[in-house]
Amino acid sequence: MTRTAETAPPAVVRKNVRVQAPIERAFSVFVEQMETWWPAHHHIGANAFQSIFVEPRAGGRWYERDTQGNQCDWGTVIAWNPPHKVSLSWHLGPDWKFNPDLALASEIEIRFTPDGPFTLVELEHRGIERHGEGYEQLVAALNSPDAWTATLAAFANAIANPQPAKE
Repeated sequence: MTRTAETAPPAVVRKNVRVQAPIERAFSVFVEQMETWWPAHHHIGANAFQSIFVEPRAGGRWYERDTQGNQCDWGTVIAWNPPHKVSLSWHLGPDWKFNPDLALASEIEIRFTPDGPFTLVELEHRGIERHGEGYEQLVAALNSPDAWTATLAAFANAIANPQPAKE
């Protein structure tokens, strides 16, 4: 019997990282400077991204843009509660292609919690079973060291080693 989104057990990937930064800075770097820390090889457009945008509002777009101005959607902003939480729909299925159908998208919630001089950043990628056939491979990929673990490590590195602002 083939599992469907309705019959598959809930699929969730959870990762976290503590960064030495106030909550406001951690949130800002995460959503406003994503292209400075997001792994360059994690793009879905034909060319590497130059910029990544998270439009600062519920219903906003989450997308990449390359040097030629081509845009490639990743998802939408589901919840926007700076500096505590942002939730994004993830429209990339097991084939790493964008599917605009919200019913087939998973959700990524990123929570920011002050912890003394640190901020705890907790990422929960849930509803992965909604992607349908092949979702188990997507869960395995997202749980691999090269996915969310490496992405959050790159984010922590950007916090620890800020780059000068581009002119």
